[in-house]
Amino acid sequence: MKILQAAMLICSLGMAGMAQPRNQAVRTDLMSTLLELDRTAAATNTDINHLQIEKWKGGWKTGFTTSNSHKNKAGQAAVSLQRNLKGALPDLIREAMNTRGALDPTFKVYEDVNLVCQTLDSLVEIAQQYGSREEYEPLIGDYNSLSRLRRILSSYIHQKAAAADGGREPSYSGVSALSSSGGQPLPRKIIVDDDAPARKTAASARKKNKSTMQFSNFK
Repeated sequence: MKILQAAMLICSLGMAGMAQPRNQAVRTDLMSTLLELDRTAAATNTDINHLQIEKWKGGWKTGFTTSNSHKNKAGQAAVSLQRNLKGALPDLIREAMNTRGALDPTFKVYEDVNLVCQTLDSLVEIAQQYGSREEYEPLIGDYNSLSRLRRILSSYIHQKAAAADGGREPSYSGVSALSSSGGQPLPRKIIVDDDAPARKTAASARKKNKSTMQFSNFK
């Protein structure tokens, strides 16, 4: 009987030792994602700062007149994005890190990144039409990186919420797998959220009226 009890004790200790590293690894994955997001936000802000919107060519209307509406839209988007990337998003990232990936702070980060991606996508569309390659190519890379990180956060939040509803710790293999694909950003224009509305391609956007960009949600 004593031998059996000792064996059961050793087995339980071994299982607890296995569970702790896995949970720690999950937190490490999320912390790495948040740190990468902070660096990406800073890099995106720098790339936006390099835009020379005032020097962009005008948009032709009625064959002989030019319009600067695209410059105004791009300027508004750039200002809103930089204000968010320098202030709101870093603050939200720090809060999520301080709470070790609590659901509510992490969701706030995801929500803000989603708004950043939407507005940055609109800015890239305009930059591709009127700016130089040196201006819009870095922004495309920024958009791809932010979209990939948004996908990781979405997966983490989904599994965290499922664990809270079911009262059990879920498998975070999806988060780890997504984190391990850090060198392969998603191509621009691929929507990573199932409930996100489909976006127009750059070609179709030039043929139709562009939708209004969202600025009011930025802090």
